[in-house]
Formats: sequence, C-alpha cells, structure tokens
Amino acid sequence: MNKQIVASLMAASFFPVSTWAEQNTETVVVTASRFEQSDASVLQSATILTRQDIARLQARSLVDVLRTVPSIEIAQSGGRGQVASIFMRGTESDHSLVLIDGVRMASSITGSVDFNQIPVNSIERIEIIRGARATLYGSSAIGGVINIITKSNTERANVSATVGSLDHHAVSGTWSTTLGDKGHFSGIAGYESNDGYNVHPSASNRGDQHGFTGRNAQLGYSHRWNTSWSADVTGRWYQNEYDYDYSNQIKHSWLESQALAGNLNYRSGGWSATLSGEFSQRDKYDYFPGTVRKENKTSDVEQVSTSLGLQYQATDDWLLGGGVDYRQDTYNKGWVDIDEIAINPRDNLGTYLLTQFSPVEPLSIEASVRLDDNEQYGQHTTWQTSAGLAIVEGYQLVASYSTAFKAPLFTELYGQYGDENLNPDESANTELALHGLTADIDWSLTGYINHIDNMVGFDTETWKYRNIEDVTIKGIELIASFDVASLHNQLSLEYKDPKKDNTGEQLLRRAERVAKWQASYQWERILLGTQWQYQSERIDPNGRLGSYSLWAVTASYQATDHLTVKGKVDNVFDKEYETAGGYPAAERAYFMTLDYQY
Repeated sequence: MNKQIVASLMAASFFPVSTWAEQNTETVVVTASRFEQSDASVLQSATILTRQDIARLQARSLVDVLRTVPSIEIAQSGGRGQVASIFMRGTESDHSLVLIDGVRMASSITGSVDFNQIPVNSIERIEIIRGARATLYGSSAIGGVINIITKSNTERANVSATVGSLDHHAVSGTWSTTLGDKGHFSGIAGYESNDGYNVHPSASNRGDQHGFTGRNAQLGYSHRWNTSWSADVTGRWYQNEYDYDYSNQIKHSWLESQALAGNLNYRSGGWSATLSGEFSQRDKYDYFPGTVRKENKTSDVEQVSTSLGLQYQATDDWLLGGGVDYRQDTYNKGWVDIDEIAINPRDNLGTYLLTQFSPVEPLSIEASVRLDDNEQYGQHTTWQTSAGLAIVEGYQLVASYSTAFKAPLFTELYGQYGDENLNPDESANTELALHGLTADIDWSLTGYINHIDNMVGFDTETWKYRNIEDVTIKGIELIASFDVASLHNQLSLEYKDPKKDNTGEQLLRRAERVAKWQASYQWERILLGTQWQYQSERIDPNGRLGSYSLWAVTASYQATDHLTVKGKVDNVFDKEYETAGGYPAAERAYFMTLDYQY
C-alpha cells in the first residue's frame, strides 16, 4: 500500500486493508460492512485481490489464489479438481463463510464449499476479511469471510488459452461492454481439462489417473436509470467432472450448479439501500465407470436468499446501517434419507444493526449486533465492537471483540449418526493490532485469541454427532509490503497454537508456523515473479505431515499492445509433500498462456 493511502488511513484513524495490488488510488471494500466503503474506513484485518493480482499469479483455480493469502491454509486430497478444505486463522473448514457477489454459497446443508465451482476467469476481485463477522452475515463467519466478486462495469474483451503439464488445456473468454447510455452487458465462458495423476496411490491402483474437466458460463446486465437508481441481474452456470479414488477404484464425480441473482440499488444524499435476491441449485452424481450417471445422484440442494440493506451517513463522522436477511435451504437428495429430516426446507431470518463513528479525531469506533432466528435451533444473538486509535503519526492501534456461531448441518442433525438436539458452535474472538509505516515498509502486526465452545464432533462412543469439543486458537500474524529497488515484496509470517481444550491436541491439518512471500519485478514489457510458502508439521488422521517449502516462478512478456505471452513453473524444486495424509500433491508442472486483449 503506498504512502498516499497510508496518509488517508491515519487521517481517518481506521485500520488499513492489506492489499496485494500495487495501486495508486483508494481501494473500495464492500465485505467489511456490506456496503461500499473506502479502505480508509475499514477496521477489520483484510486482504483485497484484484483481477490484475490474480493474473500476475497465473493461477488456474481459486485454490491456487487463496493459498497465497495470509492466514489461510489449504488441505487438498490431490491435484486440480480434488476436494479442498480451507482453514482461516486455524479454525475449521466450515468456519469460514464463502460468498459470491455478497451471497453465501449453499454450504449449510453439507458444510463444505466446492471451490472448483468458481472458475478463476469469472473473478473480478476477492475480498478476504479475517476474524469473526457473524454480526453481519450470520452462521459460519467464525474464522473470516471470503467474498468472491464477479461483477464488473469496466469495458474489456479478451481471449486466453493455456497448455501445460498433465495434458492441461484451458480456454476462456470475456466480453464486457456498454449498451446505450445506461446499460452494461458482460459475458464470460470457459473450458478446462486436465488428465491428472494418481492422487491416492497404492499397490492395487497403479496406473490410475484422476483427471478434471470444467465448463462455466456467466451473463450479466446492469442498468442505471439515473444517479440514484440502478439494478443488475446475473446468471451463473458451472459444470465440473473429476475422478477420485474410492477403495482403490476410480470413481467419477459430476457436479452442476446454477444461480440467478439480482439487485436493486438506491443512493441519494446520505442514504443507500440495496434489495437483493438469489436462487441457486446444485446437483451432484458419484458413479463408477460403466454405470449410468443419472441413476447415481448423491446430492440435490437448493437455496433461496433475499436481503434488504440500509445505510445512512448522518454526519461525516457517523454512519448507521442495518438490514434483514432471509434464507431458505432445501435438501432434496443426499446421504441422509429425506424422510428422516423433520424440518425441510429450513428457514433463517436475520436482522442486524451497524454503526461507525468518530467521537474525537484520533479515535474511531464500530459496533454491530445481529439476531438470527432459525427454524431448526431457534434464536442466536451475536455482537462485536472495534476501536481504532492513531497513537502517533504513521502508527495506529486497533482492538476488537466479536462473537460468532456456526449452525449444525443437515447431515449432523439427521440420519443414522445425527442428533436433532445439537446446538450451534459458539465463538468469542479478541484481537489487538498495530499498524505502521516504518522506513517505507507498510506493516501490520495482529494478535488474536479465539475460543470456540460446543463444537460439533463425532463421538466414537455413541457413534453420533455431539457438541463435545472446546477449542482455543491463539495466534499472531505479521503482514508487510515493501520495495527493494525495483523489486516489490509482500511478506506474511504467522504463528498460532490451535489446540483442543480437553486434550491439548493440535487441530488436524493446521500448522503452527506458516510463512509466505511474493515478489515481482517489472522491466519494460517483461514482468517476473516468484511465490514461496512454508508450512511446519501438521497432525493428520493417518499420522504426521512433514513440513515443506514450495516455490513457483512466473514470467510474462507483452509482445504487442494486445498480446501477452505468459509462463509458469509450479513446485520448482519438485518437492514431495502432502496437505492431506495419503494424497500426494502434484509434482513440478509447466504452463504457458497466450492472452489476447481486444
């Protein structure tokens, strides 16, 4: 972040957003408060990744992007397309809320988010908010919120093609243009295939390959009638197929997801309002080669979401906001027999209030409260408060306290192993952060303690899901951005102690020490980059996972004003490692991309 932005942060006395983009203008953030606001008014610890950042990484999947973000760890059962779990600040994989354009993905039924559903070519920006935000979003926002934004009103058109190791092929296209004086249309389409490798090798499945194929399309239209009123509608479709190992046999998974979303926006004077709605549906089939796919459906879920958000800028130093959310989850097919589910569909109504104000010039305060009324488990209240104080020029102290919860899943409540009397996981998170600009190094140091009570786990004595675990996660993270001559650097260091309270055991697949470094160097039309990450030892159900260091290098050359040639080498030193026991990660891989901008 440059000096101009830091100066504005100190003037506003708010904690800065850590952005990996090299920007000269103020960054706009929507996830922290559910309304557009400058990064200078965001108290939470956050990272913003732009489309340009993602292009520099030459990422082929959302997982590739998120693994570079501070305080995020990933455990994946093999390579491209395989199931991936994301742990933010050491919390569980279902303790991070994932949104697409501000609307939660349909994960409350199964608990897992399929990150393969979200193609990189459709992403305009990613906003990651670390720490609990349940007071704005409700269930699951214990470790943080990941908002994947696909909408853009910029005019552009491009075609991109990539080839690489494991017979990787990908092609995508984007077209975004104005229609008349008030309309804007965008279209995105992509295709990807990869032969893969044996993700779970054994003596009896030698020679197996577990590949991936993905197709996606998105259409959007936005219209602005005048300076006050605007609206937009977006349709998304994804279809993914991948092979995985099932008892030393190849099994095929086929998933299709579609969503239709719309927003109506109003802004006049100090008032802002957004009315939004979305319907999403996902089908999943798992079957052996030679069998009929349509006879092997394993999941069919639907989600309807509507929300109304209001914001009023009372004075330059005082903002009020609030809103109401309604969500209905429907379980049509899954591992649990639908006849065993007592409440289906399940409704949730949430109402929230937010205020931001500055009583005196160096001090800024934010407070929010939310009430969720769920048809299954009743009412649950969460709240948070944060304060930022500019102690001296260039340095700022922020303290915050927040509560959060995660609702039980359908698969935990019902079926042979379910318990309808389960309570939500509950958490209380305390943070203290210091931000500074020292010798042109923009840095932030954050310490946190997150207590999670009544966590749902599987009780091997009763063979039922029960509220049996209490967890405490203590951590400290350092994030810094600086230049050495013409070399731009981003560095993050994290140490945490994620332990079960009753046994003192380290939580599965979470490292105590994590380090990440990115560097880029621009020389005329050539851009060079490298990414490095380190993870210490982790505990796995199958034993211990060793520590590892990974390197990737990228290069791009702008051959003409329209054509850019890119290359990337992943796992440069061909490191053998696992993020999930028994599932080796991919070996060294090479990729080349041609990108043509119209």
